[in-house]
Amino acid sequence: NNQPTTQTLPPAKQESKNMSTNTAAKPLQPLRNYIRQNLGRIRSSPCLLIASSPPPEGETATRQLPNQSPDESPSSTSSDRNIQQSIHRHFNDPKIHAFVQRNTQTLVNEFNLRSVPCTISSAFPTSSGVRDAISLAKRAGLKEAIGGSTGEGVVIGIGSGPAMDLAKAVADTLFGSNIIRSDGFDGDDGGKLILAPSTLGGLWAASTNSPSLLLDTTEEMLLPHLPPSWGHSASRKGTVVTLDPARYLAFSPLISAIQTQSTKDLRSISSSPSMAHVAGALLSVLLDTARLLDTSNNSKEQPAYKSVISEMKEVASLCASVLNLAAELSNDNSRCNRETAEDPPSSQDLALQRLLEIIPRHSLVIEQSSYLIGETSSVLIHGTLPQTLANALLPSHFPKCHLITYLACTLPGLCDVLAASSHRKNCEKGLGNLTVVEELASSILNGSSTEDNLSWELSSWASRISTKAGIPTLASLAFGAPDLKSLVGALDSYESLMASFHGGCVFRRGANERWILEDILQKSLDR
Repeated sequence: NNQPTTQTLPPAKQESKNMSTNTAAKPLQPLRNYIRQNLGRIRSSPCLLIASSPPPEGETATRQLPNQSPDESPSSTSSDRNIQQSIHRHFNDPKIHAFVQRNTQTLVNEFNLRSVPCTISSAFPTSSGVRDAISLAKRAGLKEAIGGSTGEGVVIGIGSGPAMDLAKAVADTLFGSNIIRSDGFDGDDGGKLILAPSTLGGLWAASTNSPSLLLDTTEEMLLPHLPPSWGHSASRKGTVVTLDPARYLAFSPLISAIQTQSTKDLRSISSSPSMAHVAGALLSVLLDTARLLDTSNNSKEQPAYKSVISEMKEVASLCASVLNLAAELSNDNSRCNRETAEDPPSSQDLALQRLLEIIPRHSLVIEQSSYLIGETSSVLIHGTLPQTLANALLPSHFPKCHLITYLACTLPGLCDVLAASSHRKNCEKGLGNLTVVEELASSILNGSSTEDNLSWELSSWASRISTKAGIPTLASLAFGAPDLKSLVGALDSYESLMASFHGGCVFRRGANERWILEDILQKSLDR
């Protein structure tokens, strides 16, 4: 079957209206199919078409200045040359370009949408890029939700993760909480956000309800885009996420052949995350969310608790299965070195199928968990601890590292910290006598460990599987020798910057959280 669908379990029973369902709970259909089904309304609305674009050959795309005329340059957005030069090479993927060309030509030529193109060729959008795109959208006829207006128009994002983030940022700013729900237009007022990812990272960015990540070129950090409409909770409830047949998508191999060689070779492949990297990154975020559930004071009493934990366990098990497939594949050099496009091994197809299922389910269960925790901003906006480390340190200290690879690199260090701070006997959280972290550990280890040793066995497994699955060490990806003091200083600056945001959306972490954050960093660098 060439049509991958993303099947998920039904959302957990909702305690309140805030615990929303997500489009990820339904099978995802191709972009063409969705546009065809809603063609009349979409064609009547002005449309901003945001797409990934390969950088100019041999150099990094330069940023379009805010006062630059569209006649002087295509309406493209990019980030600072020095920061972006070494981390956006993976966007020059011919399959991503073919995906974008195929869909944009269909939307313009076949469906005759009233669209204006906007492209992004950098690894992350910037605030100036968002402003440029919004200005272009308004000139094209899209209307902002201001004064009693609900906004009007369609924003479509096509391609890799940066295009998804830019499209989300533009829609959040223009439409606020008035993004039309995903089950149709009839009777709804507001704007529309449609996302068509071409990569696994793009699918993750599209399916999560977190704010877009923007690169602050002054502070050299990744910061969430928080327009006033976000307030205390996420507002992007009507996003439509589509998924084209797998043959049109751009996916990295399960594990690169070079990743099975010596550690010194890992630097050269860090900008292209494998499927194993994606699974490791998803698992790292999921485990830290489980830690937050264990420390929450009111999560267990909520009716949705058991169903959410059950879903977390299934997602964790699927992530572990992808990592195990990668480890098995790395032991067979002949299969690792074989060209995937010509003779793909069955493990590659199986891993891809599982990741296409995992990613939307992962995004949904993280959102549901945030409501159980009772502090939505801590997970959806501020992010988990691995995400905080990436936001604060990736652009300046790990410029050659892909965001997904960085998150995967934190998995062993996070599991070491979870094992060291495990207090199962004295903790009342989790199902039965186990904490949520231990529940997930049991699923990951597939029942191969006793209850008393779950956290330590998880730590041992994470260290082994990361090495076998080709996940590099964090220190190997640093720009120069990593200095812990300067890294901690960058964390301080990031936390202060986040705490300065108004509206109560973001808070400064407590002393215990900060200790855990630094401990994860230290243990990740010590690998």
